[in-house]
Amino acid sequence: MKFYPRNGSGPSTNAAAVVLGGYALALLLYFILVRFSEVPDSLSLVESLKPSAYGLGVGSYSIGYLSIFVLVVSALLAARWRRRKTFVSKTGAVVVLLLGMLLASSFSVVSFSLPSSKSLYSVQDSGQGFTLTVSYNSTVVTLGTNLTFRYVLTDNSYTLSTPYYLFGGQFSMVVYNSAGKQAVAFRAPITFVRQPSQYSVQLQPGETWSTSLVWDGLIVPTNASSYMAPPGAYTLSSYAVLQDANVSLYVVLNPPNIPITVVSG
Repeated sequence: MKFYPRNGSGPSTNAAAVVLGGYALALLLYFILVRFSEVPDSLSLVESLKPSAYGLGVGSYSIGYLSIFVLVVSALLAARWRRRKTFVSKTGAVVVLLLGMLLASSFSVVSFSLPSSKSLYSVQDSGQGFTLTVSYNSTVVTLGTNLTFRYVLTDNSYTLSTPYYLFGGQFSMVVYNSAGKQAVAFRAPITFVRQPSQYSVQLQPGETWSTSLVWDGLIVPTNASSYMAPPGAYTLSSYAVLQDANVSLYVVLNPPNIPITVVSG
């Protein structure tokens, strides 16, 4: 392609179109890598092979809000630049290709660097058509540093449609000290992607929901100031709960407890 000069001022490249094309190509390449390689599907703000709370559903997968923002802004700018007779040259096309490959590689590197990407250990519980898997890389908490656990709930065979206002679901991790008393607890809601006209939760076999829960050794009592856990032995219990007010669904999954050792930094 040739550059088209404006008012005799010389050629001008539609930089926004280059960004738009490069990012769109990066999404395609990243999708292929996640789908057909060992790159983990853990960058939902960019895109995901499954519905995600961090993006909009597009068929059976979702495009992340970050990608939507970049694509919309660059498309608007590209349209404005085009009205000024700016186009993409052969050099610009090469830049699109290189930018797309670079961004796709960056997305893959970030996905691998997230806590969910390389779990060495896991515990699991199954029942009532669901499976909860808790994955982790270590059982040692060095005070002040994060110990991350990845929770993944899979619908193996359960089908249900229930109104949103009747439904509740959450992941939980509870840490007990050596005397069996609760030291700290964390919870994360199990969320669903809902379209504007959708008023019910749809559970279908093959769906998965996931979150990461983190403990750095901080204990937060209900009626006292927080403090760091004394070094020693602790126990982690994990749960996934799904239920609705009609009692047509009540699932509690509790994998085996995980021994935790807290050490000073």
